[in-house]
Amino acid sequence: MIFADDLSLLRLLQLADSAIPIGGSAHSFGLETMTEEGSLAPEGVEAFLQDHLQEAGALEAAFVRRSWRAHERHDLNLEFSARRAARESRDASLKLGRRLAELVNVLIGTRGLESELHYCVAFGAAGSILGAAEDATALAYLHQSMAGLISACQRLMPLGQLAASKILWNLKPAIAQAARSEVSQGEEIQCFSPYPELASMRHGTLETRLFIS
Repeated sequence: MIFADDLSLLRLLQLADSAIPIGGSAHSFGLETMTEEGSLAPEGVEAFLQDHLQEAGALEAAFVRRSWRAHERHDLNLEFSARRAARESRDASLKLGRRLAELVNVLIGTRGLESELHYCVAFGAAGSILGAAEDATALAYLHQSMAGLISACQRLMPLGQLAASKILWNLKPAIAQAARSEVSQGEEIQCFSPYPELASMRHGTLETRLFIS
């Protein structure tokens, strides 16, 4: 007998796989610029991502949860756009959301997911459509997000597989904490993480680029 909760979790895990074909590996969200400018090095990756989870991670987890609960996501999507100061990171988020929606619609065989959503908004909506629990959806989103950023660091600097695995392992308590982000009705979501956004804005000025953003 196949249990519905087990099936939903397995499908959510597939969407949270770093190998999912939506183009996530083409984006560094400012990390390439930070590495090129010398402000991010292998020994500082874990501390940077810990801080990143407390700010941007918590923000995105809150939007994942709000999207999971929502029936209409247009205003939610506009609100998240306003919180992406850098055009490069904003466009990357929309592109990943669009591709995730296209993939989910193909997998479930219907156009159940809107196509012009930010990645975190689309992921929350996908988790809801698949019947995955809200908590599991927020955790899965942040875990794949951190795995993707660590993978980007591996291609940008001398960061080996063992070191990368240890960083992701050590980040799990911070991921769990950030995934609990809740926003009451009318409450403002707080996030102050300007450095990656500024780095994204400067990405186009790099002489050579490995990533799109």
